[in-house]
Amino acid sequence: MNTTHFKKAILVFSSIVCILFLSFYITSEILAETYEDGKITVRHRELSIKKNRGNIRFSHPYEMTADVVRNVLSQIYFKEKGLLKKDESVHVFQDDEIGKLMPLIIQAFSVATPTQGVEVVSYSERPFFGDKQNYCIMFVNENRLNIVFSRIHKFQTYSDLMAEKKGSGAAKEDPTKIKGSRFWTLLPSYGQAFEPGHKNWLVVNISDEAYQKPEKRNSNIAWEGGDDSYNQPQRSGRFERNVGGSSGYQQMTSQANIAQRESKIKSKLLILRELVNDGILLREDYDYKKTMLLKNGMNDMEIKDQFREIKDLLEEGLITEEDHNKKKKELLDLF
Repeated sequence: MNTTHFKKAILVFSSIVCILFLSFYITSEILAETYEDGKITVRHRELSIKKNRGNIRFSHPYEMTADVVRNVLSQIYFKEKGLLKKDESVHVFQDDEIGKLMPLIIQAFSVATPTQGVEVVSYSERPFFGDKQNYCIMFVNENRLNIVFSRIHKFQTYSDLMAEKKGSGAAKEDPTKIKGSRFWTLLPSYGQAFEPGHKNWLVVNISDEAYQKPEKRNSNIAWEGGDDSYNQPQRSGRFERNVGGSSGYQQMTSQANIAQRESKIKSKLLILRELVNDGILLREDYDYKKTMLLKNGMNDMEIKDQFREIKDLLEEGLITEEDHNKKKKELLDLF
């Protein structure tokens, strides 16, 4: 009789353990969500941050507002580092990128657990240019939004694409374990500060009124991609002055073709510069291809458009003053 009761007790206990395990597993699956919009992905990730001899328990779930997310993302800037760096500050996230990220980030924070960070994988999509990847982890602690980057505008190589397909890409990185990057540096703006000892980790005071209001862009900060990507009103203005009369459509088509050729030349040089900064190519490789493009890459363009193109390349830091003057003299001899 005692044996029968013991077996029943074991059976009941085993059933309870199984139910609890299944409940925990299902709950974990529900909370560890992935949110996507095209190539952009936002997902939960178990994250261990140690402070004061213990792990932080994040202020999650957290109700983010659209204005806060938009303001924060639009106020993150960086500068390039390396041999062929640009001197200007650049936004990390583009407008269309922010528009896609906002609802995903809001949803992810609303159901995250106190041990889960919010992982963000996004891409800066630009016409005529290769996409560049941003990768960061976010979490809220004591009303401060922490944003930790390991990749900013990283050119996607074939190896990167293959690694992501195999699940061993950026998602395997832990940005909190690194101190910074040799290719870029973040530039804290109002209400932002570096986590001590880290140049890749921003701590943002999202309770500040500046982050609660509708966001306004700082027009003095450049967008990655220069004229060809996000200063379209200026560039289109140049073309509109040449469009008119009975042959307006034909002239507009011709100018559009010129713009595309210009963009392709600049695109190649921008990609080459990124590869040099990533250590994939040498400076000599860049100079070789640059010389070939200046010599043969613009032969199908009118001379006046070649003058404009080399001026743009010089302003972008893609060619030197010496390169510009040499090509200018060649064009003057042909003029």
